[in-house]
Amino acid sequence: MNTILFQQAAKYWNDWACQSVKLVKDFLDNNPTEDEPHLRTYYILLSYAFELMLKSRLVAVASISENELIKTYGHDINKILQKLDDLNELNKIGIKGLSKEVKPYIYEIETIGGKKFYIYDFTNIRYYPKNNKDRWDTTSFILDTTDIMLDISKKIRKLK
Repeated sequence: MNTILFQQAAKYWNDWACQSVKLVKDFLDNNPTEDEPHLRTYYILLSYAFELMLKSRLVAVASISENELIKTYGHDINKILQKLDDLNELNKIGIKGLSKEVKPYIYEIETIGGKKFYIYDFTNIRYYPKNNKDRWDTTSFILDTTDIMLDISKKIRKLK
């Protein structure tokens, strides 16, 4: 894909990500569950959605080609967050700073308002089962996460 088409497509990623977050929110509002395999499925969607949100902002503010985005950043949330931090973009989208690894492949993200949510390494959560539930593996916590992510998405949408 040429650079112009790639950058135009990237503008839609935040909106697409937002739709995944809304899907999780709408479903859990009507079908609460504490079943780990179900919750894991929602975290897969949320982790990918968060990645798309961040990448939409990264492509908007950095001269990045599709090839560079794939090879340099892949699904690595920490690398994407680090680059956005280097570009002074995290505060603009409501994220306080870089993520903190709380468990292998699980990252805590804190907003400027002090809210925290957890994002899983997208590659890891797809291929490796969890051995036990964490305190954030609840419908209530995931619903809170969707609200935080929708707020971040709204901030990204307002930026040029």
